[in-house]
Amino acid sequence: MKRRDTVKMLILSLLLDGLNQREISKRLNLTPQAISEYFKELSSEGFVEGYELTDKGLKWLVEKMYEVHTWSEDILKRVFSAKVVAVALGNVRRGDKVRYWFEGGIIYCKVDRDYNAVALTDGRDEEVLIKPISFKPPEKGRVTIYQVPDVALGGSKSIDINKLKKLAKNKFVVALGVEALVACKKAKLNAVFFGSKYSCIEAAYHGCDVLAVCTQSLVKDLIHILIDEELNYSIEH
Repeated sequence: MKRRDTVKMLILSLLLDGLNQREISKRLNLTPQAISEYFKELSSEGFVEGYELTDKGLKWLVEKMYEVHTWSEDILKRVFSAKVVAVALGNVRRGDKVRYWFEGGIIYCKVDRDYNAVALTDGRDEEVLIKPISFKPPEKGRVTIYQVPDVALGGSKSIDINKLKKLAKNKFVVALGVEALVACKKAKLNAVFFGSKYSCIEAAYHGCDVLAVCTQSLVKDLIHILIDEELNYSIEH
């Protein structure tokens, strides 16, 4: 991506946060004159009207963000194909031929004749560095959304605790909203609360199936994020 397009993308994203030209100038460490020129260009291209993004501008921003996302994923694949940190099961010595696999979002390895990597460091039941023969990222996990009514509509009092426990089996659990957190506590589930949206996405990208216990008023926002990240999901009540 050209540097100018990168700056334009940053400006548009900061406009979504409600920043004005002066604040954008400070945030990007560019002169007010430079930002003013960018605004003229964005306006002539039909991407902004005043400090508001047009539909055309929003579409362009989404397309560029997707390009960056695709590029970053490709870089990660290259990095991972060179070296990977894995948890050794048993004794692993430098130069050993090992087999690695994903389990619960973590990479594990052990000495095995049916190998797919070589150990670069020593370790016993601890982290080691391995070099895969070929690295294949895990398949993305699936997200199950369990809706909890807002407190005015019954909140955690109205949920089926047994159903929630069953849905949580073998899943990474996150809670979005206070009602959802209380529901998890009632079901004795150890759910991630702070940063739950990002934890949900990261866990799914690492191959974990995720149960997102979500207050009903927050479900729509979560679904938009999952669609943007191209993650499969289903909704339970």
